[in-house]
Amino acid sequence: MSKVKLEAFFSNTNDSNDVLLSRLLEDIKNELGDRVKIATHKGQNEVFQEYCLTATPAVVIEEMIKIVGFCPSRETLVSALRESGLE
Repeated sequence: MSKVKLEAFFSNTNDSNDVLLSRLLEDIKNELGDRVKIATHKGQNEVFQEYCLTATPAVVIEEMIKIVGFCPSRETLVSALRESGLE
């Protein structure tokens, strides 16, 4: 079974959307375990620039930008993971 790679990008200020996304990712990690590989990035680093992101929080799944500028609902995030190959 292969893992789905999820990258989350947060601001340096920890605004409310960042906090909500962080909690959501923790829930996803607890629920899906090793089926999802989660990497987090803080601030506008090199990877942020490579994806040409314009706002945080942002979610990139399997190198496809899925969400930018807001915290998604749990259902939206799980749907995006399934769309990207989560079994």
